[in-house]
Amino acid sequence: MAKSVHLRLSKLPTGLATYPRVLLTRRPPVTEIGEPPTFKASVSGVSLVAADVARYCSACGFAEGVPPTYLHVLAMPLHLEIFACESFPLRPMGLIHVSNVIEVLGRLRTGMRLDVTVSAGKYQRTDAGLSFDMSTEVANEGEAVWRETCVFLSRWPETVERSGGRPPRPPKAPRDAAVLGQIDVTARTAWTYARVSGDYNPIHLNDRAARFFGLRGSISHGMWSLARSLAEQPVPELARGTKIETQFLTPVQLPARVAVKEWSAEGQCRRALCDTRTGRLHMYSAWPVGATAT
Repeated sequence: MAKSVHLRLSKLPTGLATYPRVLLTRRPPVTEIGEPPTFKASVSGVSLVAADVARYCSACGFAEGVPPTYLHVLAMPLHLEIFACESFPLRPMGLIHVSNVIEVLGRLRTGMRLDVTVSAGKYQRTDAGLSFDMSTEVANEGEAVWRETCVFLSRWPETVERSGGRPPRPPKAPRDAAVLGQIDVTARTAWTYARVSGDYNPIHLNDRAARFFGLRGSISHGMWSLARSLAEQPVPELARGTKIETQFLTPVQLPARVAVKEWSAEGQCRRALCDTRTGRLHMYSAWPVGATAT
């Protein structure tokens, strides 16, 4: 039976202070991992601070309110506490954020006191590597107001034979997709987001570090891409319980110029961040057509 680790914290930790343990803790090769432990980290009474929300909105292009993506940032220090555990088996800096699901269950407002619980588990061996879920639930006065599931992947090394062959090229947005805007994404964009999110992963901030982890150079934060695509001509407030489902396809190599596009398909509204030159999707989100708050 897999081991279970529960971190009960008295206050929300500082993400930047946790990064040395995340970076320096030794991990076994992913091919040698047997039955990984499950993890849970929890903290109560976290305040939704207006000034912090405003800085996040400025970095991601939102005008006002508490964006549906903001609580990912609030929970990020708990993600890092789990990654920093000596018993966490995977190398955090090499992880790929594959997909994301956000569910807003209640109205979010600054000044709320929140209880945050993050869990890591549901490991799966895939053709590409070992994946796991990082799930978050945020509650106010005992009632869940927000949930998220991030799926991360630790890739097998190149020496491991894979049956699936090369992955397909990312799809393109339909020709009739509406172009909502174009955005220049730079190293300054990445540093600004790192400061407001606490995500100082070096693959976003330093070309040499990114190349060390197998990338061509530094890339933008995936959760910035999601937030910025939702902020462009802002998505209307969605009905409570609506799920925003996101697939991350290819990283945004810095510097870059991207387009935000929107279209409908299969009963869903889709919003994507696309390469302005090739039209290929870096990521896209989807939610049911007509799922707006009343």
